[in-house]
Amino acid sequence: MHPLTKEMVFVGMCLMKYLSVEKVDKLLVFMSKMMYGDMSKYGLIRPKEGPFSIRVRTGRPPSIDVGCIKMIKKGKVKVYPTISRIKKGKIVEFVDGKSGQFDVIVFATGYRSNVLEWLKDYKELFNENGMPKGCYPNHWKGENGLYCAFSRRALQGIVYSSQKIANDISLTIDAKKLLAEAVEVNARIKLLDE
Repeated sequence: MHPLTKEMVFVGMCLMKYLSVEKVDKLLVFMSKMMYGDMSKYGLIRPKEGPFSIRVRTGRPPSIDVGCIKMIKKGKVKVYPTISRIKKGKIVEFVDGKSGQFDVIVFATGYRSNVLEWLKDYKELFNENGMPKGCYPNHWKGENGLYCAFSRRALQGIVYSSQKIANDISLTIDAKKLLAEAVEVNARIKLLDE
């Protein structure tokens, strides 16, 4: 993943008129490294191929939101390797052999979904193209803490889905806190009754 600002991409597009893709890629990768440093320690591995070379080959830019980069560096967003499987009890196993329990999973698979290739237990949530079966604007909410933030609605769709998911996660956290407080109050009332 190449972290690039929109200004970097604009410079790259302008330079493409005068320089080869390889030279533009080298410049953009240098700029990205100077601005963001080594992101591999946060789980983001930079591809060997440059950002414009990948875009020319695939038609899709391998980029990540700059705001997300800040959240990753602060530790508020964590990047994990590829999921190998999801067990009952919300236990997630990764290809590197590690596992953990997660209340929420947000899939950030990019422009083309390959979710059906690796997420075997949730095919009922996705169509044959790996996109959510739910219709816009409610496509983002799965079940059991599974969210789908891909709608093929470009940046507006990403913003919409991201806001809905963030709000839903916030509501879930608030509800769990209220439930814990209610249980504690109920326990205190029982003590007073004794």
